[in-house]
Amino acid sequence: MQMIHGKQYFPVRSFTTLREMLDQSVRLYGDQTAFRFRDKPADPPQTRTYTDFRMEVDALGTALYALGLSGSRIAVVGENSYAWSLAFTTIVCGAGIAVPLDRLLPPEELTGLIRRGGVEVIFYDPQFQETLQQNLSETASLRVFVCMRPGKLPGGGDTDWTTPDESLVHGTQTIWMRLDALLAWGQNRLESGDTSYRQAVIQPDALMSLLFTSGTTSTAKAVMLSHTNVCADIFGIAGMVKLEPGTRMLSVLPLHHTFENTCGLFMALYIGAEIHVADGLRYIQKNMQEYGIDMVIGVPLLFANFYAKVQQSLAKSGKDKLVRKLIPLTQGLRRVGIDLRRRVYRQILDAFGGRLHLGICGAAPIDPEIIRFFDAVGFHILQGYGLTETAPVVCGCNSKIFVPGTVGQPVAGVDVAIDAEQPGDDGEILVRGPIVMQGYYEEPELTAEVIDADGWFHTGDLGRLDPKTKCISITGRVKSMIVLKNGKKVFPEELEYLIGQAGWIKESLVWGETGQDGDVIVTAKLVVDRERLKETIGQETDDSSIGAHLEKLIRDINARLPAFKGIRQYVFSFQEMVKTTTQKIRRPIEIGKISDLMARQKLRWQELTGKNIDPITEKPDTASNQATTESKSTD
Repeated sequence: MQMIHGKQYFPVRSFTTLREMLDQSVRLYGDQTAFRFRDKPADPPQTRTYTDFRMEVDALGTALYALGLSGSRIAVVGENSYAWSLAFTTIVCGAGIAVPLDRLLPPEELTGLIRRGGVEVIFYDPQFQETLQQNLSETASLRVFVCMRPGKLPGGGDTDWTTPDESLVHGTQTIWMRLDALLAWGQNRLESGDTSYRQAVIQPDALMSLLFTSGTTSTAKAVMLSHTNVCADIFGIAGMVKLEPGTRMLSVLPLHHTFENTCGLFMALYIGAEIHVADGLRYIQKNMQEYGIDMVIGVPLLFANFYAKVQQSLAKSGKDKLVRKLIPLTQGLRRVGIDLRRRVYRQILDAFGGRLHLGICGAAPIDPEIIRFFDAVGFHILQGYGLTETAPVVCGCNSKIFVPGTVGQPVAGVDVAIDAEQPGDDGEILVRGPIVMQGYYEEPELTAEVIDADGWFHTGDLGRLDPKTKCISITGRVKSMIVLKNGKKVFPEELEYLIGQAGWIKESLVWGETGQDGDVIVTAKLVVDRERLKETIGQETDDSSIGAHLEKLIRDINARLPAFKGIRQYVFSFQEMVKTTTQKIRRPIEIGKISDLMARQKLRWQELTGKNIDPITEKPDTASNQATTESKSTD
């Protein structure tokens, strides 16, 4: 086992709960802007200072206490908004246990998670009004419904809103309330001397939030996090990344994910940042220009889109060659202490508001070339790694350690180990420290499987530790790793990354298919972007020509790899694969679909390799017709 301990480079103030952290930030940054947001893209922006935010948290918390809801399981579901941040912060700062839910889940899965989490109160966006009303019988524990932005209800809505009142405490009726009414009532109680919420005792190690991982209602794991977990992650990040008060951050990623929740909300509040809520994905660049954003937290796709737009703009203006010539010169000057990047490449940076200088990237691998290019022009992207079970950030490049293509080193105060004996070998990534979750809700056996007796959390991810840089690289997943008959190992993610370098491949899936002789064959499914391929080759495409281009692509990729890693059989499609709401391919489902198809159609890989499987998938057969008949008879 190879182990590395996260170092602290910068001083960090001490706190044991998020409420204590927020109180500190209010004292330090009270009159500074904490949030800037709109309810609708056409509206003028609203602002809240740190003092304003704290007062509204207290008002909402006081109202929940007065309704007898303290300690309840309280869900939040909706788009990123100030109201979402207000509700969630109020819950974890003393009102109860937060259950953030994915707004993209289908109604039946959303209902299932509300039921599994024992949710009693829900803060929701208007688009969920109908779903919640229609599924009351499925969510017996849920009694109180709070609409966060009732002004967005179609036609103003026809709900019979309940006026907040102490008489509701012991009632059994279903209560529908507006957030603004609840806030006003709580404020009146505060002014009348009600201090119940402010005096609530928070145990740092008690359950703070219940977070469901990606999966169907039955397979999603519910991760239990405490204040200790999240506070430790804030300590760890702040100890290795230097962030200044007043940093303007754009909130883009969904707040129900721990990545945005910890880093984009609570870490931002810790440093005294200005949180700007994006008006939506299509408004990101506009918001960055309008607000003069300094920093953005995102996934690789976001930064890849930034990169593509810059490259297209440079090519269109004819300045791409000039920039390629200038980069070695400005990089040389940087090495001798002269940094002219933001002056020389001002036009590139102006497209993003002119102030953008820091990006935090996680959730999936990013092309190191994107990181290198943006760093060369003055925009620093730090790649990191984490999981919901670790609150979430485990490691990352930082203000002192920056090695593109790696996820850097552990955050301060955290141990990371690679379960491999030889330096540089691949092994499972293990994590130990206060960021590790309490466990999976109501699943002690599963918890014991992933957290061993020595406190190591087994991530299920594979990585390697570079003996020279002491930086970690993610190489794949334990479950998806292909073990060949001769014992050699192949990591699908490595091959999928190489395939993805062809811009006309939308997505790919690599796995090990066991042949009749027991040999394990590296196999792939590729989703082709026909329009991008047509643009690339400058001519129309049919299945035959696409097959020829794919054959060349696979041959070129195999030439770059040891022979045992080569892709030996593959199919292509134009249909996107089944994914989770976080856009991760559901590998077992996709592989199972192909296996079922081949079994039904009595196909062999020898006749399928290189072919488009869409026509075969759509082709009716006796087995599928029978399955359809059986399905209808049981509905």
